[in-house]
Amino acid sequence: MEHLLGWLFFLIIFFFIFFFTKKNKYIRKFLIISFILRLLLVLLDYYNLVNLPDSSGDAIYFEVDARNFSRNEGLSIIFNLFVSGPYFMSKIISIFYTVFGESALMARGISVALGTMSVYLVYHICYLVWDIHSARRASLVATFFPTLILYSTLILREVYIVFFLLLALIATIRFIKTNSFISFLQVIIIFFLLSFFHGPVSLGGLTFLLYILLGKIKKQLINLYNYKINLSSLFISFILFIPFYLFLNNSLVIPYLGTFESLINFEQTFDRLNSAYFQDAASYPTSLMINNGYEIFTKGTLKIFYFLYSPFIWDVSKPSHILGFIDGISYFILTIYVIKNWNAVWENPVTKFFVLLFVTYLIIYGIGVGNFGTVIRHRSKFVMILIILAAPKLHKFIFSTNKKLYKR
Repeated sequence: MEHLLGWLFFLIIFFFIFFFTKKNKYIRKFLIISFILRLLLVLLDYYNLVNLPDSSGDAIYFEVDARNFSRNEGLSIIFNLFVSGPYFMSKIISIFYTVFGESALMARGISVALGTMSVYLVYHICYLVWDIHSARRASLVATFFPTLILYSTLILREVYIVFFLLLALIATIRFIKTNSFISFLQVIIIFFLLSFFHGPVSLGGLTFLLYILLGKIKKQLINLYNYKINLSSLFISFILFIPFYLFLNNSLVIPYLGTFESLINFEQTFDRLNSAYFQDAASYPTSLMINNGYEIFTKGTLKIFYFLYSPFIWDVSKPSHILGFIDGISYFILTIYVIKNWNAVWENPVTKFFVLLFVTYLIIYGIGVGNFGTVIRHRSKFVMILIILAAPKLHKFIFSTNKKLYKR
């Protein structure tokens, strides 16, 4: 029965793609390719023909938790869905288990569905921000990006985070372009939901509020220079400042990070940073351990570099590290093309926010991680932002892009 449920779920995904994209043959082509790539990896791993990286450990625990929630709480789990803890994804899967039956293959089908839809969302975002050619290039990269494929096949939080983060970016685009209050609420709600998948990702919501607040302050300063005061803008600025006041006042707790007071307790923070990571073959050099406030800027910068591009060739000590090495090279290439596209990125208020969001995540995760095995998972959460920023220049990177691909 487990196998049948899984196969039925995959069949539903395929027909959904086929009918949803009937008006755009290009999108249909790459969504089907995305779906088949991910499906093949799921089947190869599920039937023990290959052993995918990260397919054990957390991926198994999350699935077992989903079964336990389904058996013990059934649909009543809905009332405990937002209770704090690392089980939000398992609770969502448990609802499917309760309604349709338990099937690890179906749970992986949910990951495949979200991963495939994420490819479309990248296309849509690039179409809104850049143009159709950039959208096609970005969707092509998202289709074949190794770690995006991998985490779209496993029962892990990464694919859920990518999907909802992309939805938040679409709502952000609408807000910046139209100043719509509905879009504003959508952004806040989505980042609130993301906090239940992985706390630090919710900092994107504070980054969004900070971006708006800085824009309002800039306008207020210009108005004051011209001897004008906009009371409505001043009131909105005051409202936007409230979350930051709550955080600075230790009334706002961010999962995994804690309160502002706990973060500035440097001795405790450094112990947390150093104790959890530098312990195995995938660890950063111990010389990157941060021991004082000054080293946050020196060693922290090096850790961010490691976060983006490791493992390096000298770090590869076993076959499972090869995927990470390829992943690191991919990030380096994307960075080059973001730099090539920098003028266009910085002139656009939407992509300017994307840069601010990416830097926020880069600092939080870059300084907080000391193991490139963990790094590969964490950076995959927001690699889509890098792909979007690089999209207009990606034609020089994608050798397979040609005129035939661009025919509708």
